[in-house]
Amino acid sequence: MFIKTHYMRTILKKAIDAALLFSIFFSASSFRPPADTTHPNSFAYLKQQFAHPGKQYGSAPLWVWNAKVTREAIDSMLVQFKRNAFGGVFIHPRPGLITPYLSNEWFDLWQYALERGKKLGLDVWIYDEDSYPSGFAGGHVPDEMPSSYNQGQMLHLVKTTTLPDTVKSFFIGLKKTADGSFEDITGKLENEKGGDYYLFAKEYYNKSPWYGNFSYVDLMAKGVTEKFIDVTMKGYEKAVGKEFGKAMPGIFSDEPNIEVQGAGNIRWTPDLFANFQEKWGYDLKQNLPSLFEETGNWQKVRHDYYQTLLQLFIDRWSKPMHDYTEKNGLQWTGHYWEHAWPNPNSGPDNMAMYAWHQRPAIDMLFNQFNEQSPNAQFGNIRSVKELASVANQLGKARTLSETYGGGGWELTFKDMKRLGDWEYVLGINTLNQHLSFMTLQGARKYDYPQSFSYHNPWWPYYKGLNEHFARLSLALSTGQQQNDILIIEPTSTAWMYFSYQHPNEKFRKVGTDFQTFVTRLEKAQVEYDLGSENIIKDNGKVFGKNFMVGNRAYTTVILPPGMENVDEPTFQLLKTYANNGGKLLSFDTLQYINGEKNNELQAFQHQHIQKIDSLDNKIVQDYLLSGKIQFQNLDTTKGDLYHMRRQLADGQLLFLTNSSMNEKAEGQVMLQGKDAVLLNTQDRSYC
Repeated sequence: MFIKTHYMRTILKKAIDAALLFSIFFSASSFRPPADTTHPNSFAYLKQQFAHPGKQYGSAPLWVWNAKVTREAIDSMLVQFKRNAFGGVFIHPRPGLITPYLSNEWFDLWQYALERGKKLGLDVWIYDEDSYPSGFAGGHVPDEMPSSYNQGQMLHLVKTTTLPDTVKSFFIGLKKTADGSFEDITGKLENEKGGDYYLFAKEYYNKSPWYGNFSYVDLMAKGVTEKFIDVTMKGYEKAVGKEFGKAMPGIFSDEPNIEVQGAGNIRWTPDLFANFQEKWGYDLKQNLPSLFEETGNWQKVRHDYYQTLLQLFIDRWSKPMHDYTEKNGLQWTGHYWEHAWPNPNSGPDNMAMYAWHQRPAIDMLFNQFNEQSPNAQFGNIRSVKELASVANQLGKARTLSETYGGGGWELTFKDMKRLGDWEYVLGINTLNQHLSFMTLQGARKYDYPQSFSYHNPWWPYYKGLNEHFARLSLALSTGQQQNDILIIEPTSTAWMYFSYQHPNEKFRKVGTDFQTFVTRLEKAQVEYDLGSENIIKDNGKVFGKNFMVGNRAYTTVILPPGMENVDEPTFQLLKTYANNGGKLLSFDTLQYINGEKNNELQAFQHQHIQKIDSLDNKIVQDYLLSGKIQFQNLDTTKGDLYHMRRQLADGQLLFLTNSSMNEKAEGQVMLQGKDAVLLNTQDRSYC
């Protein structure tokens, strides 16, 4: 039966009206919770632990060591963290640090902090860089391994009809032929008399004091990540290795990337051409102009190029980091620059990178709320759903968000709760505050304020918010979110239309259309996961009428607006799924496989795909809403309602939040079951 009582309607209405004051959980079960409270995914267990979640569910800030670190400062701040109900800290080296990074003094103080944290009941995590992006070890990696930075990271294009006197300095030379193709004349440039030339010189990342007067390293170059691990971790192994996976749960990596710097450049690494040739069977060098201009088979070249960069980034960075942490019983967390999607500059597919973290993460900066832009911070539904979807699919119980950075000294508790609740309802269950400064002396006070520490007048009153998020973390780590709909991201389509110089208008449209699409679904209370084709390649299969990605079985697969390309492994799975009678909906027309026009797609779409022109209320109602939960009389023009539903061993859990600062949201909800229990995260009560 479905519960639809006045009591439930009233709870929903009051919860949404007062969402900025408290949050609501709603448990509906087909039987009363069992007396056995040992099952970690049961409501009975949650109810028992709810008042006092363990330290593993408490928030943990980036604790900034940006001074001459002393034991007295460590003692004082750790006591305050404990008093304010934090569960742990990430020790974060940052500009202003006087204590030498990775020195004996550093590790002595770190060991002391760990011992003090352990006595206080606080986890102490490693933040693996000074300061970010992870990979250069505060300058130690380029100092000890010059090949990590001095082989070049980019190629710079010079177009000319007259060869310059410096022709010998160019790494690659191409000449345009009469039929529009390109001839590789590298090594023969001095014999040329004239023509249309495309000359490529090696370019290097800029040197900076930020990188210890070196430059950032090439994380796609062989051995660089292994060197980074060795330089960074050997001191921690000696100082605190016995606490790996215990009082020291894991490692945070911050914004590692393979970005392009400067105008007129593309990303390169020493064995790029060899890897490309092996994977795709043709020479990238002769097709380099296609990365800049719409010439030749440019859609395919761009697709294959970014696919190659992605796999090199995974193989050379993600896998070594994952293997090290897995071997040592550590959790690897931290984030990439996920706000730029679908721009592949920092990394071609962030979802694919999350697959290799034990506790994948994102960050959310500033104090804004923008639901329209694919590059927004708070309000950007896609970026959180990407993370939550990978966690659902690959069985990762915990996710993390580095939150509030640069929110300003004026950030209020109301802002903090609203923004945090929004992240949590979409799939976050670990709060990592950015930042908790050791000192604000001098220029340090301008480093992404605010500070979660004694500098703020509200600091003595922060405990209540931490307790709220600890209970949310416990609850939203309990059970599983089991969505029936998979939406495949059009990431590889965006690759085809991107160039660093002149992106095709379709590139921008892919991003904005997809952002609008997922936002519309979320507001309509549709339950879905997003799919990365790279993850599908490694973890996808078909079982009967179910499209499987890791642990999740989907009964409906959606090709969203803007999706023109599908990778070959995905297409083969879709064919099997469709032939088995699987439900396949498309809001666009597939034209390419691996970036190349394919005639097979027309017949496939005609026979197996239900084409839908646009997303309207009828389509949502007829095809996309789950029968397991129903919302009625919900005015989507008012308020900003989101929900998460989780399946427990003995029922369901529903979390509701309204992110609007001005509008109420009203309606009714129906869930199947017999009992309803309201959990209050503010005063730890239930009724």
